[in-house]
Amino acid sequence: MNKKEQLRQQRQRQEDAVLNKVLYWIVGAVVLEGLLLLLKRYYVDYTTNGNEIMMAYRLNTVLPILAVVFLGLFVLCAVLSLRRRRGGKEFGLPGALAVFTLMLAVCCAISRQFHELGIRFLYVAVPVVAVLALVYYLYQKEFFLISSLSALGILGVWMAARRAGSPVLVCAYLAVLAVILAVILVLARKIQMGKGVLTVRGRRLEVFPPNTNYAMLYITCGVVAAVTVAALLLGGLALLYGVLVAWLLIMAVYYTVRMM
Repeated sequence: MNKKEQLRQQRQRQEDAVLNKVLYWIVGAVVLEGLLLLLKRYYVDYTTNGNEIMMAYRLNTVLPILAVVFLGLFVLCAVLSLRRRRGGKEFGLPGALAVFTLMLAVCCAISRQFHELGIRFLYVAVPVVAVLALVYYLYQKEFFLISSLSALGILGVWMAARRAGSPVLVCAYLAVLAVILAVILVLARKIQMGKGVLTVRGRRLEVFPPNTNYAMLYITCGVVAAVTVAALLLGGLALLYGVLVAWLLIMAVYYTVRMM
């Protein structure tokens, strides 16, 4: 077998591995959406029927327990996947199960804590996380970061509009978002100065390719911060959501063209 054929087979194996990961995320998102639909039906939209009232009561009791159980399963699957990784193998099925059980634990906790509002939030959050995972595997890493920041910004606008219930929760989220933006700006600058490489305790980590356009990262941080502040002052205007969505679409076109 010549070298060209070996490279072709290696590239084929890499593409198959990426496809498997993408399928894991799609299947997981579909299953979670189905479970959320069932949960809304029997936990929120139950009728006056005695059996359905009892079902809602039992779910209210069981959800915190399930959150703890799924969290324990996540720890177990994470340990197994890390052992595989140390043995030179891919994370594989244990890694996929670790992510899925963690998402189940989060869904149970949010549904129990915020009831209908939490389930409606998860209806949107689950497919958004799945799409971000697809972006991570199929696009450049900087576009994944830009997409994640834009999604956090959209959530920030929603939170700033006081639609999340507790003002304390809103302030906590906005404070965390501000810290994330500041950290991203500092790290992006360090990585840019290192030409795509970040040095941590003497170890060199190649984060971005040398031809990364860091201006897009800086602009994204500025747009997210400005829109979130505007939401605090003006409320959840549709225009503010539109700004972030439009910016994300522009970035999608830009990075798609760069891939060609």
